[in-house]
Amino acid sequence: MNYIPNKKEARRLATRGKIIDAATHLFATLGFHKTTIQDIAQHIGMTTGAVFHHFGSKKDILDAVVENLDHNFEEYIEFLAQEHKDRQSMITGVADIFVERFHSDPDIIISMTSLAAEFSSIRGPVILKVQAVYDRFVDAFESALNRFSQEKINRAVAIGFIAGLQGVAVQALLREGEMTIEELVQGFLSINALGKS
Repeated sequence: MNYIPNKKEARRLATRGKIIDAATHLFATLGFHKTTIQDIAQHIGMTTGAVFHHFGSKKDILDAVVENLDHNFEEYIEFLAQEHKDRQSMITGVADIFVERFHSDPDIIISMTSLAAEFSSIRGPVILKVQAVYDRFVDAFESALNRFSQEKINRAVAIGFIAGLQGVAVQALLREGEMTIEELVQGFLSINALGKS
């Protein structure tokens, strides 16, 4: 049985969602350290006090953003758990999900990339959480590759694949109007073919 919140709880959850969405956008564009609570509040037309009513600190908002980013990998993980006719159709399917996600919410992709870059040298609890999110995808991708052939390099392939796609997302933002995300993803996927010739 699904829990149905009352109106007050539904408003509270919706407001928290707006704060998380705003923070995700700002972390993607400004970075975590340059984003202030005031930036987040102004982005959604709230006061800083209202933001603090829902989150005790900027770190609490960051934790909620990372948790939300984790949930956004579910579609990939469910897809990778399915049976696929061959390795190439599986890879193309993941790329298709990526393109769809980029069109619907590029902030999710860019925020993950930005947070990983910003916290990678710190090696604290935040980067461990970000890495755990990545590892869920990497584990699922590696497992899917192993169903086609058990190779030691499969984990590196999975890590390289997500890193490559995130690089494509950054280039799509830089090259807006020059090339589409679809063209850039197609170029990225063709690298695999070059490596085999």
